[in-house]
Formats: sequence, C-alpha cells, structure tokens
Amino acid sequence: MSVEKANAFIDAIKKDGPSPQLIDEARKSFTKEHLHEAIKARGVDLKQAAGGDTCGWVAVGVGVAALF
Repeated sequence: MSVEKANAFIDAIKKDGPSPQLIDEARKSFTKEHLHEAIKARGVDLKQAAGGDTCGWVAVGVGVAALF
C-alpha cells in the first residue's frame, strides 16, 4: 500500500511540482524505502534524471530531497 502512495506522490510531483503540503503528506504516508522501490519499479535512476533528463524527474528529485 505504501508503495502505491509513493507512486501517487511521484505522479503528483511530476504534474504540479513539489509543495509544502505534498511533502508533509508524503512524510506521513510512506518511507524513503517505499519511494525508492516505486522509482526503481519505473526503471528510473533518479541521479541520472536529476542531471537534466526531464523536468518532471528533476521535480521528483527536489521532492525526494525535501522529504529526506
């Protein structure tokens, strides 16, 4: 269930970017391990994506940094 919440977080942050409310909700909904599992299941290396591959994944990287 928590991996599903992490996937929803990824989708929301890619769509609208990070927000304090989204970050606060995410901190309560899942752990960083759930988030890493969700990202890995999508076949994305977040370090590579944060290097500029897509704007959406850069936003996810910002959100992940804010979470943990």
